[in-house]
Amino acid sequence: MDKKFKSLYDYAAQTLTLFALSILILILLATVFGEGAKDMSPLFTMGSKGLASSTILQFLLSSAIITALKNLFFSGLIFKKLMTLWRTVFMLFSIFLSSVIYIIIFKWFPLDYGWGWAGFLICFGGSCTVISVFLIIRTRIESKRYKALLDDYRKKHETNNNLE
Repeated sequence: MDKKFKSLYDYAAQTLTLFALSILILILLATVFGEGAKDMSPLFTMGSKGLASSTILQFLLSSAIITALKNLFFSGLIFKKLMTLWRTVFMLFSIFLSSVIYIIIFKWFPLDYGWGWAGFLICFGGSCTVISVFLIIRTRIESKRYKALLDDYRKKHETNNNLE
């Protein structure tokens, strides 16, 4: 498969996965809080009956931006020598800023509404926690795999040196 096509395919797959999760969370929030929030937030204009197409498209674009930020910070094109921890911190900060910009541009809730900001911070913090746990688990699994590969390499290398 062509490398550019595979990169585009991976980007689309990651975007659509994030989009699907976002929409599922929004549906859950709409079911629970939609009726009370429909007069306050354009996210829930349909109350608990569903999501408006404009909301769905906003979250599709948001998912694409978040995926682009993730790819930017972890591609190695710009931040080659930056530790993974700092890449993650800067990526999360960029996602936070882009989310705040979305809140302002699309007026997802009134800017002076404390419960809206609290809900946003709880959702963002929860997402960061889930992502962090996932990254830690993935890093440990990869570390074990690479250690096993290194051990195999060393054993083969020792065997080849002993034969000489």
